[in-house]
Amino acid sequence: MDLRQKIAKSLDDGPLGIAVIGIIILYLISLTLETLPSLQEYKSVFETLELLFTGIFVCEFLMRMIVYTKPIKYVFSFFGIVDIVSIVPALFGTNLMAVRVFRLLRIFKLFRSKRMNQAVTRISNALIEIRTDLLLFCSIVLILLYFSAVGIYLFENEVQPEIFSSIPAAMWWAVATLTTVGYGDAYPITTGGKIFTSIITILGIGIIAIPTGLISAALTRSKNKDDKKEQD
Repeated sequence: MDLRQKIAKSLDDGPLGIAVIGIIILYLISLTLETLPSLQEYKSVFETLELLFTGIFVCEFLMRMIVYTKPIKYVFSFFGIVDIVSIVPALFGTNLMAVRVFRLLRIFKLFRSKRMNQAVTRISNALIEIRTDLLLFCSIVLILLYFSAVGIYLFENEVQPEIFSSIPAAMWWAVATLTTVGYGDAYPITTGGKIFTSIITILGIGIIAIPTGLISAALTRSKNKDDKKEQD
C-alpha cells in the first residue's frame, strides 16, 4: 500500500477521519456559541474561527482529490457535493443567513465514519424490510387524524368557533393530541370534547408504540444478519 492509499484510508476510516470529525464538532460548537447574545462582542473571534475551519475543510477536500484514485467520481458523490456546497459560500465571503445554512451541510460529513455508515445502512435496510407495514401504519394514522379533527370539530365548534372554526383548523389539534404533544393552544371545554380527547390521547400512546416496535424488531433482525455474515 503506497502513501496515497494510506492517506485515503486514514481519511475514510482512520486517524485523519477521526480528526476531521473532531473539527466538525468544534465547528458546530462555535456556530452555536456565535448565536448567544452575550457573546456578540466576540464576533470577530468567531469570524476568524469560521475562516480557520473553512481553510481546514478546503485542505481536506483538496487532499481527498489528490489521494483518491477517482477524484472526479468523488466530486459527484454525495459527500463530494456536501463538501463543495458547504465550502463555496464561505470562500466567496457570503455571510447571508440563507446562504450560511448550506454550511450546516458539514454535519453530514460525520457520516463518513465506517461505524456511522454501518448504522445508517442497517437502519435503511430495516426500514426497507418493513416498508409495507409502515405504509399501512401511515394510512391508518392519516385516517385517524381526519377522524379526530372531525370529532373535535363537532364537539367544540359551537362553543369555540374561533379555535375550531373548521375541520382543517381542527387538524392542528388532532396532530398535537394524537402525538401526545399537547401544546395547550387548543383544547376542549365541553364534556363530550374532553372525553373524546381522552380517547384520542390514549390511542396516540398506542400509535407511537407500533412503529417503535416494528423498527426495533427490524433493526434486531438486520443486526443479526450482519453478525452472521461476519462470522461466516
